[in-house]
Amino acid sequence: MFFARKFSIGAFLCIPLLGACAYPGQYFGIDAEKGNSQEVAANGVDYTLTPIDAVSLNALASRSSAQAELVPATFTPEAGAYQYLIGVGDLVRITVWDHPELTNPAGNTTGQLQGQVVLPDGTFYFPFLNKVKAAGRTTDEIRVEMTRNLEKFIRSPQVDVYIQPNGFRSQKIYVSGEVSQPGFFPITDVPTRLSDAIAQAGGLSKEADLSNVTLQRNNQTVVLDAYRLLYQGDLSQNILLKNGDVLNIPDRRLRKVFLMGEVVQPSSFIMPVGKLTLAEVLSDIGGINQNTANAQQVYVIRQAVVDAASQPKLNIYHLDSTSPTSVLYADQFEMQPRDVVYVDPVRLVRINRLLGTILPSLQVLPAVRSNIRVLEGE
Repeated sequence: MFFARKFSIGAFLCIPLLGACAYPGQYFGIDAEKGNSQEVAANGVDYTLTPIDAVSLNALASRSSAQAELVPATFTPEAGAYQYLIGVGDLVRITVWDHPELTNPAGNTTGQLQGQVVLPDGTFYFPFLNKVKAAGRTTDEIRVEMTRNLEKFIRSPQVDVYIQPNGFRSQKIYVSGEVSQPGFFPITDVPTRLSDAIAQAGGLSKEADLSNVTLQRNNQTVVLDAYRLLYQGDLSQNILLKNGDVLNIPDRRLRKVFLMGEVVQPSSFIMPVGKLTLAEVLSDIGGINQNTANAQQVYVIRQAVVDAASQPKLNIYHLDSTSPTSVLYADQFEMQPRDVVYVDPVRLVRINRLLGTILPSLQVLPAVRSNIRVLEGE
């Protein structure tokens, strides 16, 4: 009997201690009254807490404009008009007017004339002139030189130099990823830019991530924003492509937003093309749970941009959704990929969850006490 009483009293004394250790479920527990502050979380990750208001929204807009990714100088075209430089394998057509024996020395009268292929040494053969250097030169440079050299054999020669429509063989770009027809595409005497490459590849698919188009050139990689180009008219993103460039349009699989805590439907979903706001995110999943959510504690957790050698850091944005102006602020707050939207529970819900964990254990105690009495022979 004494053992049973001692066991019951000890069990009841341990229950408050267990409840004080940890509440079940997730809880953010950041003091939103601190406003703009920097703290160190329990797991050692530095974070900055910022309220979502007019001041912070203006600061975020200014920061976004300042951080707009600029194309490096190594990827921008040189000054002056675009000129195609002939390369090995190109098919060059030479016409000397009033001299068909030079224009078509083989006597071909069947239609399309083939022209001269630029050999591996960068030259092609032409009567009277033997080898003519072509690689790395423009058609106009070749025409001027051939005209000057043919004057030794022909009076006032009229020479025309051009590349056959199907003769652009030496320079290519490769387009891969979320396009209709990925593959190699030739660079011609018409400048090929980002928009041209997308069009040549048959256009973008529905799953294309327009904001993270990557271009690889000479072991360097730059990220281009095709959304700014196609939908906002930012021509700085429409860069000139060069031989050997690899253009990749990734899918939107990694552009996700996560919803956790006291929301109607905790989930994750892929961001649509274009702008996505906090108000749209909450409305698309049915909003916060009106029975359990603390409307004053809506948070957006975002990974801060730091150096690879630096410690991880978080930017945490707080929204008090009980305020009438919160809807306006939420509609102006733009989400970014991998953002986490979290809503804290109210204190009463945390207590009820704790009691829901403890009560089943309390219901077992009478049965344990009864078994102890049986063992003691009462």
